[in-house]
Amino acid sequence: MRAPRLRLPLVLLALLATGLAVFTGLRLAGEDRRRVEAEWRRLSQAPLEGHARGVGALLTDRVAPLLALTDDLPNTPDELRARLRKGVWFRHALVADAEGRIVFPPAAARSAAETEFLERSRPAWSRGLTAEAPPDADATAAADAPARSWQWRTWYWGPGLHLGFLRALPDGRRVLVELDRSRLLADVMERLPADAAEEPASRLVDEAGRDLYVWGAPESAPAAESLDVPLPAPLSNWHLRRASTPPADAGARLGLWAGIAAALAAFFGGLLFIHRESARTVREAMQRVTFVNQVSHELKTPLTNIRMYAEMLDEELDLSPDDPARRHLGVVIAESQRLSRLIANILTFARSQRQHLTLNRTPTVPDALVRQVVEGFAPALQARGIEVSLDLQAPSPRALDPDAVGQILGNLIGNVEKYASAGRWLGVSARVEDDRVMLRVSDRGPGIPAGARERVFAPFERLDDRLTEGVSGTGIGLTIARELARLHGGDVCLLPTEVGACFEVTLTGAAA
Repeated sequence: MRAPRLRLPLVLLALLATGLAVFTGLRLAGEDRRRVEAEWRRLSQAPLEGHARGVGALLTDRVAPLLALTDDLPNTPDELRARLRKGVWFRHALVADAEGRIVFPPAAARSAAETEFLERSRPAWSRGLTAEAPPDADATAAADAPARSWQWRTWYWGPGLHLGFLRALPDGRRVLVELDRSRLLADVMERLPADAAEEPASRLVDEAGRDLYVWGAPESAPAAESLDVPLPAPLSNWHLRRASTPPADAGARLGLWAGIAAALAAFFGGLLFIHRESARTVREAMQRVTFVNQVSHELKTPLTNIRMYAEMLDEELDLSPDDPARRHLGVVIAESQRLSRLIANILTFARSQRQHLTLNRTPTVPDALVRQVVEGFAPALQARGIEVSLDLQAPSPRALDPDAVGQILGNLIGNVEKYASAGRWLGVSARVEDDRVMLRVSDRGPGIPAGARERVFAPFERLDDRLTEGVSGTGIGLTIARELARLHGGDVCLLPTEVGACFEVTLTGAAA
């Protein structure tokens, strides 16, 4: 692995970390802003809520006089008019009998003001005069008031909201008393601040958003937000409003982004350190690989001489097959061949890593090449008791690189010798389909797990199980075999089998 290959993953990792940091920063900043604004809103609305409670207390104070006014209510019109004149906060009243008929003011002797009152209050009494309070009845009822015997009634006429007090009397009558709107509004204003320097500009607005009362310091600049608190029922359609601007949280954001910037700086510093250490490790690894390549080149020539003289000695000596000296000589030949294949794999892998791996195609007979490779393994296969079965059907010359194909077959057959000798069988076949040469090497050994069928082709990959126990190797044989096959326009793949393993080699080679 070269150092430049580290750059793209590190850049992607850095971009991902930056994106996550920015996303986290924006999210934290948003949450912090919402928290600050919620706290600001709570603190800013607290005075308005206090004023609203004060107005609610005003209505509570009105309940007792209204109850006193309507206690033991007389029956005659003159006495009723005299009773109503005692209340300074009230304007008019109407009384209905148990059947809901209006008995006061009497139809035969109504004043113009009383007639106007009945017309004005029609929205309140036209829907019935039942005075039992609903489950969510006004919470301002006096503690000593008769339970569910009275309620507030509101209606709209002329300038806006009108307020009435409806009570069910013990004798079955119903009485609706109208509070004086001007006096009610004046009393509400008395419960609100009057000093312009006490609070920011604030307003009491009616149901249509019209100003009823304004207090507080004048606004110096347009506000970004309006705080809104409704008055307690039955005046809940009137609101207290205050224009205000949330406090700037630039300081908090600056601290947050400074922390994120510090974290990113530490992260990128770590990435830079990892990159430099990885580059140094890669350089050292490449130096080691170069050293191994140089040593392998130096070993290749003397090893070739050792194998050649051992084979010549085996031919010249007239020794019986059972002679210990002949067996010893066979071990020398087999191990020198194994070492030659190992060195060839190392040199081939080194050339492929430098992208210098090329083919030298010449007319090659696949059947003859297979026989030659198998004969080279004959001593080692015989020593392990492996029976060889050949099925050769490719006798015509093809444009192939014989050294590369021989190395492919050598690696596959060598794996059978090392890992599948327990099956005692090796099958090698060759056939031709159009311009393709198909080679198969199969065995009856323990096979390869399904999950490792592609992993075995990775460089330096050795299965960590009983198949590799006590077996030496570099783990690049199958990698080299596949790379050489792909240079031929083909591939090496592991076919599914019930017993053992079967590797199929596909090579593109036109008829020569």
